[in-house]
Amino acid sequence: MSARWPVASASPLAALIQDYDWADEVLHARIGRDWLVPQVGSQNAALELGDKAWARTAEDWTTWREKGLTEHRNWWPEVYRKACESWGVDPDANLIPYSKTYEGTRADQKRLSY
Repeated sequence: MSARWPVASASPLAALIQDYDWADEVLHARIGRDWLVPQVGSQNAALELGDKAWARTAEDWTTWREKGLTEHRNWWPEVYRKACESWGVDPDANLIPYSKTYEGTRADQKRLSY
């Protein structure tokens, strides 16, 4: 998700949600630097470990979904509508249909043509 679209939408609510999500991701990165890097020895070792873990996850995520271990559903419209409702504002019709599938964003799921 581009960090620019909420601000470009002129929706203060969408920008706030994006800010909150971004701050959460920054916290995850900080936790990784503070806890994981010292455990594995270096930033490069941590990145390599993360790449291996992500590769294993990406290989088998459809099996996890089929077993009911994850939904991989588009949660955005529900969260956005509930936030608008609680703030007493009308949802922006241009923001509700936002949907990128996991399959659509994974490089290993895209066919490259040369």
